[in-house]
Amino acid sequence: MISRFYRPFVLLVLTSTPAFAQRLPETVVPSHYDIAVTPNLQAATFTGTERIAVTLKKPSSTIVLNAAEIEFDRVTIKAGAAIQEARVSLDPTKEQATFTVDRALAAGTADITIEYRGTLNDQLRGLYLSKANNRRYAVTQLEATDARRMFPSFDEPAFKATFTLSATIDQGDHAISNGAVVSDTPGPGAGKHTVKFDTTPKMSTYLVALAVGDFECQSGAADGTPIRICSTPDKKGQTGFALEAAEAILRYYNKYYAVKYPFKKLDVVAVPDFAAGAMENTAAIFYRETLLLADPKSASTSVRKQIGVVLAHEMAHQWFGDLVTMRWWDDIWLNEGFANWMETKPLKTWKPDWHMELSEVQSNQGAMFLDSLKTTRPIRAEAWTPAEISELFDAIAYQKGAAVLRMVEAWVGEDAFRAGVNAYIDRFKYGNARAEDFWGTLTEVTGKPVDKVMSGFVDRPGVPVVDPRVQCETNRGSVAISQQAESSTSGTTSTSQSSSPWTIPVCVKTSTQPSACTVVASTPATIRADTCPTWVMANAGGRGYYRVMYTPEMIRSLARAIDALAPTERIALLADEWAHVRAGRHEVGTFMDLAAGFTNERTPDVLVTLLDRLAIIGEVVTTDESRSKYRAWVASLLKPAMEEVGWTPRAGENEPPRDLLVSALGGTARDPETIQTARRMVLAHLDSSANDATDPTLLNALVSLAAIDGDTSLYDRYLARSKQARDPEEHYRYLYALADFSDPTLVRRTVDYIVGPEVRNQDTAVFLARLFSNADARRLAWELLQARWDDLQKKSGQVFGSPLLISSLGQFCDTKTRSEIETFFARHKVPEAERTLQQALERISECAALAASQSPKLTAWLESQGR
Repeated sequence: MISRFYRPFVLLVLTSTPAFAQRLPETVVPSHYDIAVTPNLQAATFTGTERIAVTLKKPSSTIVLNAAEIEFDRVTIKAGAAIQEARVSLDPTKEQATFTVDRALAAGTADITIEYRGTLNDQLRGLYLSKANNRRYAVTQLEATDARRMFPSFDEPAFKATFTLSATIDQGDHAISNGAVVSDTPGPGAGKHTVKFDTTPKMSTYLVALAVGDFECQSGAADGTPIRICSTPDKKGQTGFALEAAEAILRYYNKYYAVKYPFKKLDVVAVPDFAAGAMENTAAIFYRETLLLADPKSASTSVRKQIGVVLAHEMAHQWFGDLVTMRWWDDIWLNEGFANWMETKPLKTWKPDWHMELSEVQSNQGAMFLDSLKTTRPIRAEAWTPAEISELFDAIAYQKGAAVLRMVEAWVGEDAFRAGVNAYIDRFKYGNARAEDFWGTLTEVTGKPVDKVMSGFVDRPGVPVVDPRVQCETNRGSVAISQQAESSTSGTTSTSQSSSPWTIPVCVKTSTQPSACTVVASTPATIRADTCPTWVMANAGGRGYYRVMYTPEMIRSLARAIDALAPTERIALLADEWAHVRAGRHEVGTFMDLAAGFTNERTPDVLVTLLDRLAIIGEVVTTDESRSKYRAWVASLLKPAMEEVGWTPRAGENEPPRDLLVSALGGTARDPETIQTARRMVLAHLDSSANDATDPTLLNALVSLAAIDGDTSLYDRYLARSKQARDPEEHYRYLYALADFSDPTLVRRTVDYIVGPEVRNQDTAVFLARLFSNADARRLAWELLQARWDDLQKKSGQVFGSPLLISSLGQFCDTKTRSEIETFFARHKVPEAERTLQQALERISECAALAASQSPKLTAWLESQGR
C-alpha cells in the first residue's frame, strides 16, 4: 500500500503495549468465505450474508472472530449434521464478536452462517461511501484492520483463506472485485442485478476488494493476463498512460520472478475518494485518482513518473504481500519495504531517462533522516492494537526496508540476490513468512552471511556512522574504515542503540581507484590503494545505509573534485554532511563550502538534495542581519544555471531542472526578477482561452511561486481554476497552491475552505500539511487548526488524524510552539499518530538547537565570503 500520507518523512517512536488480547485465538482456522453483499447507495447502508468454512483444533462452545460496526441478525453454526443457533456477544473495544452455542462443537470442520447489516461510512475505511459526478459509489479499503467493517472475519494476515464474493447492485452499475466476473444475473428485486466473482486463491482478509458504480475501463494485456484501467466515465480518457505502464511493468515482473503473475487478471481502479494513496488488493488495485490518471496531452513528467512508480509498487505487492504475506504486522516491511525496493526496477528498463537509481538514493536519505532521531524505531516493531498497527506504515517500513535490501543486493550481487528472492517466493507462496524466513533463505542461496547483516538493520534502530581515514606511506595509500559510536542528531549517544557494532557492507572509491567493497564490523577494515589518494568517497554508488563522517578538510577536497563523483554519490555526500551539521558535529560553514562546489550541477535529483538543504538554512539558520547576504549568495550560485537553461523549453533538451531553479531562486533567494516573471507567466496562462505552451512541470513551480505575496484577485482565480480543472494534476496544482498565500485573510479563507464540504475528506490532511509548509503562514495556521480541530475531526474522522498532518507540525522551530503542540495533543489524542507526534516534537527541539548554534557560524561564513 502507498499509505494515506504517501511516503511522508514520518517517524514513530516505539512503544510496547501488553495488548495480546487483541489477537484472536488460534484454535479456529478459516479455509473459505462465501460473501454476498447488497449495498444500498442511497441509504448508505449494506446487508450481507456470509458462510465461513472453519476447522476447530479442539472442541469448543465458542468461536471468536473480528467484527466492527456490524449488526448481527442471525448466526448459525453447522458441525456434521447438527445446526445450532449461536448467541452473539460483542466487544467493541477489541473489535471482536463471540459466537456461543449450547452444545460444544467437536474438533474438525464446521460452517458458520451469518446474516448481518452495516453502514457505508464516510471515513474511507471498510466498505464506505464515495461521491462524484452527483452520484454515489461503494468502495473498500480494508488494510490494515478494516475487513471486519465489511464482513465478520478472522481479520489477521496469517488466517489466509479463499473467498467467493457476490454483489447485488443497482441496474446500470458495475462491480469490480478480486476475481473475474463468472455470472451476472437479474435480481433479486426490481432494478437490481447480482454479479458473482470467481473464487480467489488463498489470501488474507485485508486484500478483499469491491468497487460498485458506473466505472468504465480501458483494456489491455501482458503475457496473456488481461489488464484493465478503470475510472469514472468522465475520466476514462485519462487512463491510457497507466495502461501502457501496467503492461510494461507486468512484462518485466514476469521475467524477473520465477513465479509468473499468479492471478488470472489485473484490474486497476481510480476511486473518487480514497484515504490511502493506493492499495494492492489481490488482482484489483484501488487508487486515488491523482496517482493513476493523466491528461494525455498536458500531463507533466513528474505526474507520469509518479503513476509509473506507484503502479510498480502496487503490482510488486502481488508477489510481496499478496502471494507471500507477513505473518503479523510487525513484519509489514516484508510487504512495503520489498515493494519499495522492487518498484524502481521495471522503470529503469522501461523509462531509463527517469533515472530511478537517483530516486533510490533520495529514498535512502529520507529514511536515514528519520532513523537518526532518538524517537526512531526498528524496522520490525511490536504492534497489537489497530492504532499501533496503523503507525507501522511509515518511512521506516517503506524507505528503510527498501534501503537495506538495496544495500544487501549491491553487496551479494544482483543475480545472487534475485535467486534468493525467487527461492523465498517459491518456498512461501500462498502462505505467510517472517523476516528470518527471508534472510535465512538468502543466506542459504548466496552463501554470504546475509542474516548477520540484515538482523542488525531490521531489529535495531538507528543509522551507523563510518569513519574513513586515509593513510599514506612512501607514495602508497590505504583507507582504514571504522565505526563510530552512534548518536542522535542532538549529538548525544544513545546507550540502547550502541551496545554492539553493526555488520556493514561498505563500498569505497578514491581519487586513484574505482569502487572496492568490504564488511566493517567490530574491527576496522582496510582498503589498499596503489597511490596516495587526495579524496575518498566511502559510500560508492550511494547505496549504503550508513552515514560517512568526513573531516572538514576532506569535504573541501571532495567539493573541488565534485565532477568525479557519480550523481548518486553527490546526493549521499550532501545528505551526510547536512546530517552532521544537524547533529552539531560539523559547522554549517563546512556544508556551505561543499555547496559552493555545485556550481555546475544540472542533475535534478542532486539539485533537489542541495536546494532542500539550502532552503532549510534560509528559513531557520539565517537571522535578520544575515538573511539578505544569504539570499544573494544563493542567487549567485544558481543564476548561471538559470541563464543557461532559460525560461522556455528548447528543441532537443533533456528535462533540464528549470522548475527547481525557478523555485529556489524565487522561494529561497527571493529573487525579485524571478518572482515577477513567475507572476507574469501565470497570469498569461490564466488569461489564455486555450492551453498555452507553458511546460507543465515548470507551471507547477510557477503557480506556487506566484502565490508569494499574492492578493485576493489571484487567490480567487486559483480557486476558480481548481474547480474548472479537467484532470487531477490541474485541479491539485491550483487547489494546493491556495496554501502558498500568506495574507492572513487568505490563510483564514483557506482553512475555512478545507473544513467546508468542497474539499474531499481524502485531501484534508494533505492540504493542511501544505499550509504548514508555508513558513509565512505557519503560525496562523496553527492557531486556526486549534480553533477548528473539532470541526475537522467531525468532517474527516480517522482520515484527518493522518500522521502526515501531525508530522507537518515538526516544521516549527521554536520551543514556545513546541510546548503549545505538546499541551494541545495531551488533551486531543490522536492514537494513530501518537508516535508521529513525539517525532514532530523532537524535530522542533532539534531545529531550535540548530538555529541557536549555527546562526552565528553562518553569519561568519558569509562575511568571510565577502572578504
